[in-house]
Amino acid sequence: MEPWALKAVADESLERAASQLRDIVKELVDRLHPFPAFMGMTSIQAIEVEPRGLQATEKGCIVVCPDGELYELNLQTIPGPLGVSDVDHVDEYRPLELPPEEYIPYAYAAIRSLTEKLNTP
Repeated sequence: MEPWALKAVADESLERAASQLRDIVKELVDRLHPFPAFMGMTSIQAIEVEPRGLQATEKGCIVVCPDGELYELNLQTIPGPLGVSDVDHVDEYRPLELPPEEYIPYAYAAIRSLTEKLNTP
């Protein structure tokens, strides 16, 4: 096979693997009831996703949410209505749009985290 053909086969394999992992993440999410609160905040349902072996990137806090999708969570604290000691938060979810070679480690980390949650009594 020509090098370009081998690369095309490799690209197709990555696409297929990413698609299969996406399906597994969604299936595991569907089994997790109730979906856990993020860092004890009852208003946010998300599980942090931390791929092993990846060097620090410009991405912030990556989470998997009840819809089975991965997002970058931007959480900001703001002063609450009761004064300085009271804080509230504003959360923003940005869909994580990654090519398959970058998506795969995050999807697998989500699968690990979801499996842990499902196996915890």
